[in-house]
Amino acid sequence: MHQPQSATSGQSTYLQPDAQTKENALSAIKLTPKEKEVLAWGAQGKTSWEIALILKCTESGVNFHFGNIRLKFGVSSRSAALIKATALGLVTPF
Repeated sequence: MHQPQSATSGQSTYLQPDAQTKENALSAIKLTPKEKEVLAWGAQGKTSWEIALILKCTESGVNFHFGNIRLKFGVSSRSAALIKATALGLVTPF
C-alpha cells in the first residue's frame, strides 16, 4: 500500500507531525486541567474505573471528560485520542 510522502524529506507526512503542525494543533486544542489529568492516566493504561478511583470521582465523570477530549481532538475513540495526544506531546505513554 502506498503512503503519502513529503516532497522534501521522503518521510510519511502524517505519522510524525512537524513542529509547526504540533504548535498549531496545540494552540487550537484547549484542555481543562481535569481533562489533562484523565488523559495522562489513560496514557498509563488505566481504565475509566481505575482513573475514577485515583481521582476520587465517578466512572461516568471520567467518561464525560474522555468524551470532551474526543470532541476537542476530532476523533471517535479513546485510543485515537491517546494516540493524537501522544503525537502532540501532551502525554507520554508508559
